[in-house]
Amino acid sequence: MSTPAEIPTVPSTVFVRLRERATTQRNVTIYLAILVAVPLASAFNTAVGGAQGGFLLLMTLAVGVPSAYDGYWPAYDATWKAVAWILAACAVVTVEFIGLYLAGTDLLSLSPFVASIVAFLVVDFGNLAWLSVMRRR
Repeated sequence: MSTPAEIPTVPSTVFVRLRERATTQRNVTIYLAILVAVPLASAFNTAVGGAQGGFLLLMTLAVGVPSAYDGYWPAYDATWKAVAWILAACAVVTVEFIGLYLAGTDLLSLSPFVASIVAFLVVDFGNLAWLSVMRRR
């Protein structure tokens, strides 16, 4: 009788390294920001009807917030503090974006496309500038 051929297995260290990399504080903040951004952008798109505004809100939350955390905020000793920071930042950024978008469309009579671009630029660059100034203090 022949013995069954052994199936080559991947060493468990590969999976350990992959898990460690996937659960770094930086990656957790990115995953969380994306998880927050998708439903918020979808809700914005449904409520307002401007696809470009929803996309720019998605980009602001999913890319801008983790980038701001990574570039301007020191890493915390506990991941839950980074999670709290991301959630708070997403809430602030969402309020800023929607407020600027509504001010642009309702008060300034801008088109939804232009209002969403203005909101995106002011929120993204404004917050990065503020974080940069606060970092220097």
